[in-house]
Amino acid sequence: MTTGARSTRALVSRRTSAISSPPLFIRYAWLVEAALLVWGTFALIDLHSTGGDWARLALLAVLALGYEEVGKRLARVQIRLGADLTHDMTSVWGVAAALVLPLGMAPVLLASLGVYGWLRRDRPAGRPLHRSCFNVANAMLTTLITAWALGLLRDATAGLPWTLSRAVPYLVVIVAYALVNRALVTPALLALGARGKDLYGTLHDNLTEFATLCLGGLVAAALLEQPWLAILAIAPMITLQRGALVRELETAASTDAKTGLYNAITWERIAQRELTRAERTQGSTGVIIIDLDRFKLVNDRFGHLAGDQVLRGIGQRLRTEVREYDTVGRFGGEEFVAVLPTASDGDALVVAERLRSRIHDLRISDLVDGVAPENDGRLSVSIGVACSPTDGSELTDLLHSADAALYRAKALGRNRVMLADRGAGGGRDRISAR
Repeated sequence: MTTGARSTRALVSRRTSAISSPPLFIRYAWLVEAALLVWGTFALIDLHSTGGDWARLALLAVLALGYEEVGKRLARVQIRLGADLTHDMTSVWGVAAALVLPLGMAPVLLASLGVYGWLRRDRPAGRPLHRSCFNVANAMLTTLITAWALGLLRDATAGLPWTLSRAVPYLVVIVAYALVNRALVTPALLALGARGKDLYGTLHDNLTEFATLCLGGLVAAALLEQPWLAILAIAPMITLQRGALVRELETAASTDAKTGLYNAITWERIAQRELTRAERTQGSTGVIIIDLDRFKLVNDRFGHLAGDQVLRGIGQRLRTEVREYDTVGRFGGEEFVAVLPTASDGDALVVAERLRSRIHDLRISDLVDGVAPENDGRLSVSIGVACSPTDGSELTDLLHSADAALYRAKALGRNRVMLADRGAGGGRDRISAR
């Protein structure tokens, strides 16, 4: 699926089948595909074309299929990484088709590309058919809407001076394609649980999107002026895809596969950097350890797949509830960690208590599909808090202090926040919650 903020990315999760996909996503996918079927059929019936249009369609198809064949190994690696989203170059052909082909021809091009991509790239890499169908339908509908919008504005730009009448349509299509794609994909991503950067993309994602859309404009310009020069776009497309793959490999190496949070090694590196900065500025840094209470019972009662869903849901809640500049990671099992830059004891306790409260508001059925009300139950976490320099200036010291506080919270009945023990009077600096 191409995303709004990342129109060069496609949904490729292999962890979710059509049966287990969220019902809201399935219904939305059917809605997009139905809209495409209706509009595409009318566009084909109303098609008015010339020999030149069919020649450009044929050349675009040769270029697109040639690129798919050359880049299929890269694409398979991206799919097998198991990420929810991965970069692709479909928008290059969508933008070009919107600019140089009659309205009804764009679906023909992208449908052919989708079938070829499924047979040569998606199926061998294990991408579910229903995800591939949604990706293709989204690209086709985005192109149709963009081409239609261009048709409405073409007459309005005809009288612009300094040859702007030829340049403005390209800008219109690039902007319209990005906006329409975002409008179509955002509901699907929300239905799949995407939030924050997973929904809107990073700066790198958006720059890659812009470069890809611009390549589509350059391919269209070449097709109208010197058609065979369009082949020159293949090399930069492969370079963009390789760059995207490197970044995705880096992301895969630094994140926990089950939760999408930073893994222990990456989190420790970030936390150490924050402690070094705090020592240099004579500031404080908070470290908290969060442990899911009685998680073994969840696995025993609902199965390990349900347990994975709970871990992923808890990870998402933790990431959204901490401050914008805090960093959350998974330490292993049902244990999570967070580093809180510039946090005093009071700041760290407030954040930790907010996390505890939000998790305690959750029920298992909120995170696991198909849990019956009679089998439902609340979730809770125990949290240990430590702050530098009071509890140590080294990360290992802070983790040890926070871990000891966590075990005190467990011993006192779980579902509570405890500050590191500082001897006499230390108990005054803790927040307890039952």
